[in-house]
Amino acid sequence: MLKEQISVKEAKSIILSQTYETEEEEIIFSQSLGRYTSREIKSPFNIPNFDNSAMDGFAVKSSILSSASPENPVKLKIVDEIWAGKIPKVSISSENCVKIYTGAIVPEGADAIVRKEDVSVDGDMALFKSPVEKGYDIRKEGEEIKKGEIVINKGYKITSSAIGLLASLMIKKIRVFRKPKVLIIATGSELIDIEESFSYGKIVNSNSYALISMTSEYGAEPVNGGIVKDSRQSLKECFKKIDMADVVITTGGVSVGDYDLVKDVFGELGVNWHFWKVRMRPGHPVAFGTYQKKLFFALPGNPVSAMVTYDQFVLPAIKKMLGVENYQRKTLYAIVTDDIKKKADRTHFLRGKFYTKDGQLYVDVFPNQSSSAISSMINSNCYVILEEGNTRIKRGEKALIELFES
Repeated sequence: MLKEQISVKEAKSIILSQTYETEEEEIIFSQSLGRYTSREIKSPFNIPNFDNSAMDGFAVKSSILSSASPENPVKLKIVDEIWAGKIPKVSISSENCVKIYTGAIVPEGADAIVRKEDVSVDGDMALFKSPVEKGYDIRKEGEEIKKGEIVINKGYKITSSAIGLLASLMIKKIRVFRKPKVLIIATGSELIDIEESFSYGKIVNSNSYALISMTSEYGAEPVNGGIVKDSRQSLKECFKKIDMADVVITTGGVSVGDYDLVKDVFGELGVNWHFWKVRMRPGHPVAFGTYQKKLFFALPGNPVSAMVTYDQFVLPAIKKMLGVENYQRKTLYAIVTDDIKKKADRTHFLRGKFYTKDGQLYVDVFPNQSSSAISSMINSNCYVILEEGNTRIKRGEKALIELFES
């Protein structure tokens, strides 16, 4: 049943109820940057996998130095020198010590490291002038990570640091969610592509390029479906491209004009539309539907409206498909620097720029909130969200802001 004029919250709920995770695939860890894990990753061994020295110095038995002082130093014979990678061949007794370097294996019998700068050396003898605590400057086996411990959770976006960790654990392959393929189609006979000659009265198709970039940034695989004219036949031909996609996005052609044909034509071809029109601004004429397990988003044609509705509806779905637990962006409260007024019937997403001053979080709302003013998106770093029923926020009061992920 098609629902109309629903709230933003209900729209998100409907979308997520129809969204499923993509299947998983195995890839080489070094090629996994930006991918999302489909399983927990556990450590195959302890890190460190042996007790090792945290500093350059001398490995000792701490109990022997309990009475050491500048007036009565303890003298121990240096019986070996151990560097990182060398296997110790001696054990520490009450009469000896070994010179040791950062990262080297702590020899048997030693339970503390005395730093190099705190020791005097006379030939093959080391002089210790103060006690040392047991365990001092020793990194214990498993201190950082224990064998079998979960090191990366399911739905984690692999970072460069994570790749370094995987390398240290010698994990060569990992399981990740397949990138959802997102087909992006711009509709409108008035549109021209950037490769075409500019023509008076025409509009350059910026939506596709903005949404392609957003899709790629958020971990999915965009496919440029090009420009489709405002005709039933053109839309039917375009529908043939959807087999390759998990998600289909159209921009334009979803309002109430004579040439707004997307919803009707795709509906005739089998798309089950779940809702049309959301009580929000910008982005009111937005529709969502499904075809088999494919998600269909019919977004408005105005550039800002397309980007806002992508952020609010498409992005949470993509995150769920990739196994991300938290679909929502980070929200905070900030002090507004000017009065804000609106009607009570819709949730407004105002472009703004937040910043800190004297320990407080402030947000400026851009004066031009037109749904076609794409420059307001470039200069913003957040949405200022005014829920339905909230008609005014005065200067100095706090408003909810949603931070852009980038």
